[in-house]
Amino acid sequence: MKLGILGTGAIVKEFLPWLAQSPAVELAALCSTPRSAQLATQLCIDYHIPRQFTDYAAMLEAVDTVYIALPNHLHAPYAKKALEAGRNVIVEKPMAATDAEAEQLAALARKKGLFLFEAMTTQYLENYQKIRELLPRIGSVKLVHCNFSQYSSRYDAFCAGETPPVFDPACAGGALMDLNVYNISYVVGLFGAPRQVRYAANLDRGIDTSGILSLDYQGFKAVCIAAKDCAAPARYVIQGTKGYLLQKTTANLCGVVTLHLNSGKEEYFSLNGKRPRQAAEFEAFARAIKSGDQELCSRMLDTSLAVSRVLTQARQSAGIVFPNDSTAP
Repeated sequence: MKLGILGTGAIVKEFLPWLAQSPAVELAALCSTPRSAQLATQLCIDYHIPRQFTDYAAMLEAVDTVYIALPNHLHAPYAKKALEAGRNVIVEKPMAATDAEAEQLAALARKKGLFLFEAMTTQYLENYQKIRELLPRIGSVKLVHCNFSQYSSRYDAFCAGETPPVFDPACAGGALMDLNVYNISYVVGLFGAPRQVRYAANLDRGIDTSGILSLDYQGFKAVCIAAKDCAAPARYVIQGTKGYLLQKTTANLCGVVTLHLNSGKEEYFSLNGKRPRQAAEFEAFARAIKSGDQELCSRMLDTSLAVSRVLTQARQSAGIVFPNDSTAP
């Protein structure tokens, strides 16, 4: 995988130290805006990235796969440009601002036989796979509770009248799209699409700063809580008739799993190792692209599309409208 990265934000700075050492990926190029060119130059020096661009089209000519790390509303248009240029795409979560955009990207990728992956770390972590394996041991699932709440460093500025991208409807911001998307992917990845979606949000200037999402499944209910205006300990609990599964880390980390059976017996599982949280997903992407494993890509893409539909339905139920949103009532 000859990878080009689009963007120089926090997530890029987080994974570059590991990615630059990974034998699975050839780190070929970094593209930024002219405004961020100086930062990009330093990143290229620090992590031995051979080529730097401020022209996206030019970078696409130099790579076979692009990683898109831009604000939410830019994911779909830049992914589309890459797919149209015949390049594989890894796009930060959420895949797109709306389900319609996500569907269009998926259709284009499938038509051209290209790989399109959403960089949703949860889905690839070893502990998450263990949860799937353990589910039968807790009997029939009855309740699922997920809470990803952290006070945003930008919330004070928002309260002061500023509009940082993460709280900007025009940038597809908000707690649902930034944090609750992890919870939704966690649940949908295990149980599939829900029958019904309802989102009760705390709204301020048209954006959700926190909220509670209810998912109705056949035989059980799930609740996904996310907040950027307040904080609480992370809790992920899957309750069944024979016991429950518990995690005390956010879904993007998917840390130690505790199996507690009704008999009182407890078992603990910690399989992720000490690697960065993105390691498992990058290695999976590289293997799939190298081997032509379209089956994995299609399966993960179906999950991403289901998550995107839940996000859109949730926004509709709460009356959250993004500019140019064709799904708005």
